[in-house]
Amino acid sequence: MGEMATVLVIAAIAVGLVVASLVRRARRGECLVVTRHRRIVRIASDSMTLAIPGFHEVLEWPTGQVEIAIVVRTRTGDDQDVRVLATFAVEVDPPRVGAAYIDPRAVLHTALERHVADAVRARPASRLTHDRDGLVAAIEGVRIDGLAAGVVTDVVIDEVDLLLHPGRSDDG
Repeated sequence: MGEMATVLVIAAIAVGLVVASLVRRARRGECLVVTRHRRIVRIASDSMTLAIPGFHEVLEWPTGQVEIAIVVRTRTGDDQDVRVLATFAVEVDPPRVGAAYIDPRAVLHTALERHVADAVRARPASRLTHDRDGLVAAIEGVRIDGLAAGVVTDVVIDEVDLLLHPGRSDDG
């Protein structure tokens, strides 16, 4: 009888460890999405979910605002070479069941780089940091749609650097 009790205790511990390895817990500011073949099949409604290895993958999705820092090097409307360092707060839309899972931070990062580059190319260098029609005014409140979506709620332009090229003749 003592051997049987030992085997049952070991079996119970093994089952407990297996179940514990299948449970995933969301971190603060994130929810969990369950995917199959990189397509979202379920959104965990609470902070924990169960996933079967090899069948499901449990991934994190930010809830609320995320902070995204970018660096963009491009030319202004008056053909000046500049580098812009900016930090954005983006309110990320919730995930949708059935949609393909792509890391929303990476998608939003790329979209913000594109928006900033377009905004820089549309302005002369002297207007980039202007309050009314500068970069902040062009990007704050912008809705980003695509594989991941969100709204830019805050913009901080950390630096705008005019890049000089020694030895290159300046046409203007």
